[in-house]
Amino acid sequence: MTIEVDTSVVRGGGEASGELATDVNRALEYFDSNIDTSQTWVAGAMMDWLLAEHSSFAASVESGLLRSKALMVATQGALDDVAQLFDDTEYDAQVEVRNLFGDLDPEAATVPIDASTDRQTLAFDSPVDALVAPESSLADPGFEVVWNILNWPDYLSLSYWGRQIINGVIQLVRPDLTGGQDLFEFLAQQITGDWHKVALAGDAFGHVGEFFEELAAALQNLAVDIFGAWTSGQGADRAGEYFAELVAAFAAQPEVYSDLQTKYSNAAWAAFGACQAMLSAVDALVDAAIATAMGVSSVAEAIAALFTLGGMAPAAIVSAVIAAAEAFSAAWGVMMTATSAAIAAGATIGSATTTIEFVPLPEA
Repeated sequence: MTIEVDTSVVRGGGEASGELATDVNRALEYFDSNIDTSQTWVAGAMMDWLLAEHSSFAASVESGLLRSKALMVATQGALDDVAQLFDDTEYDAQVEVRNLFGDLDPEAATVPIDASTDRQTLAFDSPVDALVAPESSLADPGFEVVWNILNWPDYLSLSYWGRQIINGVIQLVRPDLTGGQDLFEFLAQQITGDWHKVALAGDAFGHVGEFFEELAAALQNLAVDIFGAWTSGQGADRAGEYFAELVAAFAAQPEVYSDLQTKYSNAAWAAFGACQAMLSAVDALVDAAIATAMGVSSVAEAIAALFTLGGMAPAAIVSAVIAAAEAFSAAWGVMMTATSAAIAAGATIGSATTTIEFVPLPEA
């Protein structure tokens, strides 16, 4: 049987496969730029525990990207060979053409992609367009403002203001010591880890997942175009099954990267919550020590004493107002400390119980 093939379309498919291989290579560069495989950026005992498998995760991601690139390069080579064989009028060389495309999943009877297969809707002009700069989920300016408002009792803490003064002096004299970061957050991060960098890594994993989603869709559309010009023969059937299995393997990857994004985002929130809880606890202990040294029961009482000694208002009124403020402030402070601890505990559980199951990619 003579098989007619529009080799220009097949050859164009080979070129497009090569472009997708280049896109995968750019995804690998994106991964290298945004996720430190050495784990030095997650320094901190807490983060070392939360992300104990980071090196293993990173190695699996890198391996998957390299294998994906190899698959696309192999696909380009096979399509170029198909076009050449048919250009040479070797219409009866169906065995040679069929053998260009191995069965990627021998255990599955996969329905081949052909000209009637539905085309996919693409969100981007190119899969690589999904690889945008990652953002930290904890870096939203609006979140920082709201958090500072919720923590208003800090402004009644002598320890809090002491920390601000010390931090201000450090930033004025030795800003390089902490890279411009709040001194006490910097010190806390030596225990908890740098939550912003971890959050950035989580977002980067999410974008790599979007890349694979687009890669699968683009490859399916590419295959539909090819089999619109190569419609019959055992070679076309084998190639259609090859493309179907490759598309399925790529399409399964986003779920893995979503798991990674969740795990790293949870770890970042855990570190943030733990840091806030630690600072609140330190402030409470220091304030209690100050109050004891002054011979009063609380810092608020000490402030009230200063007001009354200064004759700025009748002692009874000032004491009543301060007592009410103290009671409300204490309750609110306890709630916010508990909130910080809950963020840390909840995120820690979520991070520690997330299992990452990497979907195996076939050999090229």
